Amino acid sequence: MVEEKPISDIRVSDVLDRAAKTVSPATVRTDATLREAVEAIVKDSETRKVYVLTDDGKLAGTITLEVLLRHAGYRFGVRSAGMTSFLRMLAEITDDNVSEVMTKPIKVSKDELLVNATKLMVEHHLNDLPIVDGDNKLVAEL
Repeated sequence: MVEEKPISDIRVSDVLDRAAKTVSPATVRTDATLREAVEAIVKDSETRKVYVLTDDGKLAGTITLEVLLRHAGYRFGVRSAGMTSFLRMLAEITDDNVSEVMTKPIKVSKDELLVNATKLMVEHHLNDLPIVDGDNKLVAEL
């Protein structure tokens, strides 16, 4: 029989298999264009964020769908064609580099207490949270 821990002692690694998205989250490299970021998001209907990785796989930043849409709205004006058409239009016309719009990632390690990870998600209005290893490489998404 497995002894259950008090909730205050549960670490991200304790729930990783059950709660984390360990399939490959949407990623692009730091030299990618916004077109590539949009294409990465469009490939997975559950994705609302793309992670920007350095050449050696370290997490450099994140770009949310909201940030992409805001960037497009400022640059190209508001479109009435709908979300999918808008994203396709954006993918066809923008060659801006992801580093221009990516934000500093809010992330946790597998050893972080789950309550702290949850607190970060609430404080920063996050639907998902990148989990990195000791080398700052993306391993999963909570």
